[in-house]
Amino acid sequence: MFLTRIRSYSRLPAAEKALAVRAIFSLAFVRVALRLLSFDRVHALMAGQSAPGARSGDAWPLAVRRAVLRASRSLPGSSCLAQSLVAERLLRRGGSQARLTIGVAPADAQRVTLDAHAWVESGGVLVTGDDPHERYRILATFGAE
Repeated sequence: MFLTRIRSYSRLPAAEKALAVRAIFSLAFVRVALRLLSFDRVHALMAGQSAPGARSGDAWPLAVRRAVLRASRSLPGSSCLAQSLVAERLLRRGGSQARLTIGVAPADAQRVTLDAHAWVESGGVLVTGDDPHERYRILATFGAE
């Protein structure tokens, strides 16, 4: 498995390699930070400044999507919230708009625990949070689409 990932990584273009490395380190940081700090503090740390000039098209959001998926496979157990915070940062740093949404699914007779989910959209692309997020009631939205 490890060798397969190394071979896959070695075939990536240089820009995607750099993005993959940034995503892995960012995801590791966010996972630790979410255990130690409040969401507001972690979000503020990760949001940072946007790069000047918005990118158009699906290329950057799709590249960020691939990078975050690679990072989450390398760091199993990464929550949708951690992945979404990383995606939001990478999108904004790359000059794209990003909207981070947090929602909660309504309770029913079969589900006793809270079912929350986070996802990021950019330019009409669902970058993180592949669960059918239509079933979630939106609690908070950060950023603009």
